[in-house]
Amino acid sequence: MRIYFYIAKKFWGPFFFALGVFTALVVLGDTFEKMKNLGNGTTTMLDLLSYSVTTFPNWLATIMPVACLLGAISVISEMVSNGEWTACVASGFAPRQLFKPVVTCILLVVVLTMGLQEFVIPPLNAKSAEIYNTRINPSTSFNPDTEQDVILKVSPNQMLFAKEVNLKDGTMSRVSLDTYDAGWDIANQIVADQMIWDPQTKSWLFSKGIQRTFLDPMDTTESSFETAQSPVNLKPDELAVDRTENKLLSIRELAKRIHFFKRSGLASYSAQTMLQSKLATPFVTLIMCLLGMPFAISMRRKSKILNIIASLVIAFTFWWLISMFTSIGENGYINPFLAGWGPVLVFSVVVFFEFKWLKL
Repeated sequence: MRIYFYIAKKFWGPFFFALGVFTALVVLGDTFEKMKNLGNGTTTMLDLLSYSVTTFPNWLATIMPVACLLGAISVISEMVSNGEWTACVASGFAPRQLFKPVVTCILLVVVLTMGLQEFVIPPLNAKSAEIYNTRINPSTSFNPDTEQDVILKVSPNQMLFAKEVNLKDGTMSRVSLDTYDAGWDIANQIVADQMIWDPQTKSWLFSKGIQRTFLDPMDTTESSFETAQSPVNLKPDELAVDRTENKLLSIRELAKRIHFFKRSGLASYSAQTMLQSKLATPFVTLIMCLLGMPFAISMRRKSKILNIIASLVIAFTFWWLISMFTSIGENGYINPFLAGWGPVLVFSVVVFFEFKWLKL
């Protein structure tokens, strides 16, 4: 049991070294890139510092798989170069047993990473976007509570267009509900100043609008109204109209977006692919490390540079394959489940044969 604690303790040094170095490099690079805005008259160093703090956890979670891989390879290669690995094997320990404490450490990191991605990073991403769009690169159109030019499919033959949607207030401004006939020619149209969510009746109401009926291409009837019932039956908290990148959303937010897209008849390939990719993330990190650890056994001398190079090669190969599968899945060419889990399945087979070939 003491040998397990000894191996686990050796993992954390190179892990935190890699995490600190790589995270510092990407954070500093991103911060220096934003420093070009210091001359705009509104950006201060405090703004840049605030932006860096809010984006730091996101970069941290991105780097953690590489740090885990470097930590795992470093532990094994150091034990091999010091003769500790040979001594342990000679004492009756199987290589798989010696891998267990490293795998346990990796799983702890994976759980922490998933917690960050689910509960910490999404609100901080929203805060960093606010800092960037209001203080670093001010945009007059930025409003985190509203979304512009929203299109919803209400039913198979009805489309809703809204110039501005504010789900926090439960309002849609300058809306148009178009109803089409079997030939997809417009049959009816409702144009209103607003559509307001009524919490009492739990429904959306048109306010101050006009209803048009298209009798034929040259004949139209109109009637005005103060309020009218709308066919939209989704609550504001069930709508997902924001355009935040899927990769910046939590698993819960992605599930909500997918549910909304399906109810609205909208394509959800991209969101479903990213959801499966996020669910597969813990296994990606673990498989990546299991792929690299046997490689470290073949190294006969300790070399931190070689460890770093090996870690980067394996990590970038993984990321390239994940990016390729994700891109194909987001465009609907393959099933989202296969797009998200494909790299895990491919490298799981590679790890299986690697362990079998090395008799580990």
